[in-house]
Amino acid sequence: MRPPFPLAVSDTWAEVAARVGDRVFGKLPRPLWELVAIVSDAYNRERETLLGVTTSSSDGLQARLRFYLPRDSAKILSPLGELAQAGLLPRRRWRVLDLGAGLGTTTLGAARVAGHLGVPGLDVLALDRDARALDAFVELAKEHEALGVAPIALNARALDVTRLSDLREGPFDLVLAGLVLNELDLETRHRVIESVAPLLAPDGAFVILEPALREITRGLHVLRDRIDASASAMDAATRSSWNVFAPCLRRGPCPMLETERDWCHEDEPFALPPKLAAVARDASLRFERLTYAYLTLRKDGCTLRDFVGEDARRVVSMPLVSKGKRELLVCDDAGRTLLRRLDREASEANADFGDSYRGDVLQVSLEETRVRKERVVKRV
Repeated sequence: MRPPFPLAVSDTWAEVAARVGDRVFGKLPRPLWELVAIVSDAYNRERETLLGVTTSSSDGLQARLRFYLPRDSAKILSPLGELAQAGLLPRRRWRVLDLGAGLGTTTLGAARVAGHLGVPGLDVLALDRDARALDAFVELAKEHEALGVAPIALNARALDVTRLSDLREGPFDLVLAGLVLNELDLETRHRVIESVAPLLAPDGAFVILEPALREITRGLHVLRDRIDASASAMDAATRSSWNVFAPCLRRGPCPMLETERDWCHEDEPFALPPKLAAVARDASLRFERLTYAYLTLRKDGCTLRDFVGEDARRVVSMPLVSKGKRELLVCDDAGRTLLRRLDREASEANADFGDSYRGDVLQVSLEETRVRKERVVKRV
């Protein structure tokens, strides 16, 4: 679903990040695009050998702060937008636990949402094993007015996310895990997710963000299936404390896992501010799309499907356009289904089909219109 607030960030974000970078890590040792290209290789091609070393180095922290933070902060907006549109985000100060917080990327995105909703501020406990990254987060939190986000009262603590049993704080309205759980093996990820449950308020939400890489995203699908299966178990004594709120509108196993090549992720139109777009071009990176995967969990049984209706379907492909027709793959209780609209059948009743893309939620029905009985498509 498209967020009820803009995704784009301004050049101010890049300017604030550069100012904090100079203050915490020092001046750039070489052009930013070179550092960004090195970190990009670590994220996408050489994860097993280089990711931890590269992204936690001084150069890696500079690239993450000055380029990736302004971009990646937008990845939380749509997941939180779904909760907001369902009326499930409080209007008082939010109590937030940020797991693997690093530089504060995900919390800063949440603070953007809070600002749009008129929330007076966030009380944040940020955990990360990298104390240097947290130092930059502390400085960024002081810049909330320049960034245009809700004020952040920050408690930053150097602690590994696998040690949540050590925490005495809570309960939290939001728990955020931005691009961090993929660094753990599957069983450890599952244990961390279970250890979050006692820390979350009964009506709170746990949002997990991951890169839109195939194997990482498929691992998220596996976690989702475990939670979904446990939540559906007949025996309440063994039932998981979690239920899947979003993005899934279906119950049952994820159909993307039926083959080895498929995965479900978000791909949203997104424009970097001009200064960062130039960095992306020099580093040979895309700068007009925002890609990620996510999973929103709750403990109260509430699902997005409760708000969008039983007949809703999630679009899980980009538009497939060929001569005379437009097609979209959607996911619902039937699994993956191909919806097709012939160009000659385009009408006011199905206009939403014409500009829908991956991640949108559609309601499709057969209704009698002024002209004829036809399929009506409405984007939620």
